Amino acid sequence: MRLSTRTAAMVSVAASLVGIVGFSPSASASVPASGSEDGTYCSVVVERVKPGEKVSRVKSRTCSDDRTTAAPMTSSARTLLITWYQHAGYGGGMTHVYGDYGPCDRSGYVLDAGMSRYMISSFETYNSCDGQMASLNDDPNPVYYYGYATEYVGDRANDNIGAIKVWDAL
Repeated sequence: MRLSTRTAAMVSVAASLVGIVGFSPSASASVPASGSEDGTYCSVVVERVKPGEKVSRVKSRTCSDDRTTAAPMTSSARTLLITWYQHAGYGGGMTHVYGDYGPCDRSGYVLDAGMSRYMISSFETYNSCDGQMASLNDDPNPVYYYGYATEYVGDRANDNIGAIKVWDAL
């Protein structure tokens, strides 16, 4: 009888935990409002990397579920640096990243990929940002890209980019 009482108590505790964990509302269950910090299409404005810091500071971030309103959410005084996409071939959710200090130069900008709700599978760069270095989440060896359009980042980097540096390589 003692074993069955102990077993019944463990089953009761386990059922309680499943009830608490299994039915608690998920943070991603809510539908993002237009102009919020969530959404499928985002615009982010960053500063240049400051001395002693590893990545560019985010000055603003605005997202929408409407692709047509993602780009115009920022001031025309800012410079478009990169647009990264959720899927290969420039598909899915996207994030436009603008530099608050003009186009890419030799120092460039270092962008934390965590600014995007989606992982990066392809990207396009603009305004002299023809060099890109992707730092991977699980590999100490970065991946380098050159030019202005990368239709697919490759199997090693796909959905695995933690930060990306963009600069004027030429």
